[in-house]
Amino acid sequence: MDLSAFTIQLFSGLSRAMVLFLLSAGLSLIFGVMNILNFAHATLWLAGGYVTYSMFDFMSGRFGASPWLLLPAILGATAVMTAAGFALERFLIRRTYDRELPEQLLLTFALVLIIGDLIKLVWGVENRRISLGIEPIEMLDTFVNPYHFVIIATGVAVAAGLWFFLHRTRFGKIVRAAVYSRSMVSALGIPIPAIYAGVFALGVGLAAFAGGVFLPLLPMSLGVDHDIIVQCFAVVVIGGFGSMLGTFVAAVIVGVVYSFSILFWPDGALAMVFLIVILVLIWRPWGLFGTELRS
Repeated sequence: MDLSAFTIQLFSGLSRAMVLFLLSAGLSLIFGVMNILNFAHATLWLAGGYVTYSMFDFMSGRFGASPWLLLPAILGATAVMTAAGFALERFLIRRTYDRELPEQLLLTFALVLIIGDLIKLVWGVENRRISLGIEPIEMLDTFVNPYHFVIIATGVAVAAGLWFFLHRTRFGKIVRAAVYSRSMVSALGIPIPAIYAGVFALGVGLAAFAGGVFLPLLPMSLGVDHDIIVQCFAVVVIGGFGSMLGTFVAAVIVGVVYSFSILFWPDGALAMVFLIVILVLIWRPWGLFGTELRS
């Protein structure tokens, strides 16, 4: 493998890793705090990408095409999907907290089908992608899309923001405490339903943000959510449910390994990811940075 191929796969892997982190962070928080395994998480990510596309297309029609319009489109879509997350938790997810795990899985899987059909009705079955018209730059004997640097920087910035939120804000500290012991948080008189609603909405908002950020590189199309949710589960298992540091490290591992596996062994790229999952489960069943204590 020459240097140019290595450079392309490295930046591709790191970009994918940051999107996996943004998507998996919400999934990890939702399960870590609420004990809800949300199969619809990647489908909400897909919906966030479509909403971003519509907002970008609308603003381009009114103000003229500009890559800078992507930022308000992403923020607008994130706000819309965060509100949708609040509504889903309030009217659907909240009713399953006392139900068995199979019933929770059936509900979130039903959301996958319902949201998928809504996407068909609103946007059709065509792929949707935003073209920013950014010229590639020459680097290490090859040409690299500079948007890769935007995605990587965004992922690192969001990771830092989540760390600050979880470690330096009152609500964030409550969320961290709920990951370790929900019963203790409830005993302190803190309203658990409000925490659940905020965590679920935050998770959905992060997913929508990830969809918008990745849209210039990956076309949004029906079914792509089924592929990426598998990798997200791998990330949260490797990193440990509820651990943001673990999610970040695991996302980098999965993104880079998957990218280079496509270069060397395309048919076995996903198998390589799950080989890592198996090794981690044998060594640390609760993940690299997770905890085995939970109540």
